[in-house]
Amino acid sequence: MKSSRRRELYQRSKKGTEDTVVVEGIHAFKHAVRFGAEFVDVVTNDKNFVIDLMSKIATDADVENVKKYVVEIDQKLFDEITTDSLRTGITALVKKPIEKKINDEKGIIVFLENPRDIDNVGAVIRVVAGAGASAVCVSGEVNPWHLYAIRAGAGLQFALDVKHIGSIDEISNGRKIYALDACGKNMKKIKIEKNAILVFGTERGGISEKLKKQADKIISIPMQTGVSSLNLATSVSAVLYGGNFI
Repeated sequence: MKSSRRRELYQRSKKGTEDTVVVEGIHAFKHAVRFGAEFVDVVTNDKNFVIDLMSKIATDADVENVKKYVVEIDQKLFDEITTDSLRTGITALVKKPIEKKINDEKGIIVFLENPRDIDNVGAVIRVVAGAGASAVCVSGEVNPWHLYAIRAGAGLQFALDVKHIGSIDEISNGRKIYALDACGKNMKKIKIEKNAILVFGTERGGISEKLKKQADKIISIPMQTGVSSLNLATSVSAVLYGGNFI
């Protein structure tokens, strides 16, 4: 691929709005391969370094994937197409998965209403993938396919369905909605359906009044007196791993 074409494709794909997305970093690359991502281009400024690093943190199969996919390019071009070349080591251009119909899927959907922190969105995706929920849907300005979100999510966007949507109405389709709010009932005392939507708002403002009215139940995470809130990804983790699912 010509250098000029590489620059153009990587710059255009970083925001997550195109058919291709940028996957930066060795962990994100590792997970993207494991979960069937379709690669357009994978580059590094030092292939031997990446092979050695992957051999220390992952499996032999992951090392073989580096050897199979990665092309070494010069340092100047690598610096131009990556956001942090010293930290990244490897960057890839990957086709965004074809969106499935969320409504046809079984399992928990995590819905983030207008999150503000892109790294937090990535961290939520990492938690949801680890917990085995089916999807993460995000409304608002933050795109969960932005390269920063992919890096924070360690590439686990490819392990589940991730969708940027306008509102919860696009995915509700008769599912029970459980919204997280400090004034809700203790989640330990509520049975949560395994085909439900879990709604999380912003740390500062919480969920909107509109969503509170739409919710079938308002639940809360039990916390020590004096502690007002948790980080968004921590809250999602607390519910997915500590909730009473039926």
